Amino acid sequence: MPEPSQEAQRIVDFIRKSAGSRKAIVGLSGGIDSSVVYSLCIRALGPERVIGLFLPDARTPASDEEDVMELANSQKGTYRKVSIEPMVSAFVDTLGATDRRAIGNIKSRVRMVVLYYYANTDGGIVVGTTNRTEYLTGYYTKYGDGACDIEPIMHLYKHQVREMASYLGVPRRIIEKKPTAGLWEGQTDEDELGITYDRLDRILEDLFDLRIGTLTEEHRRIRAMYEETKHKREMPRSLQ
Repeated sequence: MPEPSQEAQRIVDFIRKSAGSRKAIVGLSGGIDSSVVYSLCIRALGPERVIGLFLPDARTPASDEEDVMELANSQKGTYRKVSIEPMVSAFVDTLGATDRRAIGNIKSRVRMVVLYYYANTDGGIVVGTTNRTEYLTGYYTKYGDGACDIEPIMHLYKHQVREMASYLGVPRRIIEKKPTAGLWEGQTDEDELGITYDRLDRILEDLFDLRIGTLTEEHRRIRAMYEETKHKREMPRSLQ
């Protein structure tokens, strides 16, 4: 990645061109990725054209909203809070859902519905928050947090997102907190992936940037993760 200042300007130009006269709709979790995207959108469009949406469920810790509030204050922006718990409960009750992972995906897809509702009513585009590490490993929900109109940081690995966050003045507490999708209590990204983000980034760079020939067992496991999640990165198949 070039210097954070240069890369930030490049992303800002991309957001500005993509949005045109529309607003940016960003789902805020209190995590580093959404915080970076929100901050870049404010730089690109100004706070009056950025709608940050905090969408908690019953298990979302209160500290997440505190982080979102601190972020909004640091970037001179605002956010709206919409609880998705009644919507998620309706799905779970109707379906008799008990599978933890499936319920987690319901939450992600409900959040997508809310984001697009505000895009419809406020004349906006939904701005995604997936980074390159998540994209290559398929670590996102298909038609959930993977559903958006533009992806401004999809070319940045997780460690590069941290660099960008520091440059943009994202609160230190957000930068240093353990990454989590918040889909169930106690869930963390690194526990679920079975590897630290720093190590995962190095392996992905080996596989997709350096294209090394000699692979360790760990390299092969991550390569298999990429292959198994290809369907998330492809358009639906058709006969045309």
